[in-house]
Amino acid sequence: MAMKTPMTRKAALSAAALAVLGSLLAGCSAGSETAQPSPSPSTSAAKVTSENLGKALDRLVFQGTGAKSADGGACLVRAVEDKKLSDAAQAYIVGKGSDDIAAVANGLREVSAMDAAIMLSPELRDKFDACVDAVIPPTPAPFATTSKDGKDGKDQVYVPPKQGQELPQARQPDLTPKFPVPQGASINSSSQLTAGLVSTFSSYALNEDQKKTYAASGACLAGVVFQAGFSQETLRFLAGGAPIGTGSISDFLPKDEDKKIWKSKDFTSALVDCTASAKV
Repeated sequence: MAMKTPMTRKAALSAAALAVLGSLLAGCSAGSETAQPSPSPSTSAAKVTSENLGKALDRLVFQGTGAKSADGGACLVRAVEDKKLSDAAQAYIVGKGSDDIAAVANGLREVSAMDAAIMLSPELRDKFDACVDAVIPPTPAPFATTSKDGKDGKDQVYVPPKQGQELPQARQPDLTPKFPVPQGASINSSSQLTAGLVSTFSSYALNEDQKKTYAASGACLAGVVFQAGFSQETLRFLAGGAPIGTGSISDFLPKDEDKKIWKSKDFTSALVDCTASAKV
């Protein structure tokens, strides 16, 4: 999942990045659960209004950050309708009123496995990305999806600051390993990667809930990484758990071949699945 950062596209999706991040990453994030009690999966399939669905999707995609779509969520509504999310699933999203994409996807599995798959699909995340980009310029995240033409991410548009507005300080990556791995040591099992991946992914988290999600999905993330075919050099780097905290992890991998693996859709989708199914 090219996982998307602080209300950047990672926070918005984590999920997709949702991830998710995955979630998220997004993304990939757990989000703060201040929503109404979850409705029964037997929620009526009656068609909800576009206005109510737009508000619910704004909350879900922007994850309670205070950001909102300029069009009242109309772009997000078109996205779920274009991907044929059922009326029952749309009603479930409105009824739940959550800012936790992972929880919504898990709940949708009881409504319809097909709707849950659509909710976690790279295609819907791409559509959500486009809607988010209209409000918040895209920024890199722990893992990022690739565009259909094979290029990474989307073009960023520079908007000059208003007069008197201070420029934000760019965060610098921290590549100091938290768990130093001796040069030449072999990574022979996924368990050797778990602590390092949790450390690195957590450095991108917006809050404690997201850190808990990464911790809960650590073993799954490590299994995906270990089976992906990375070089020992890259595995040692990942096992080190550097608190990078900015950019995409792929930017800092030592080999171009490994960067390609990290950016592949199969790999990022597997990372999203880990965070989406984490039991926090």
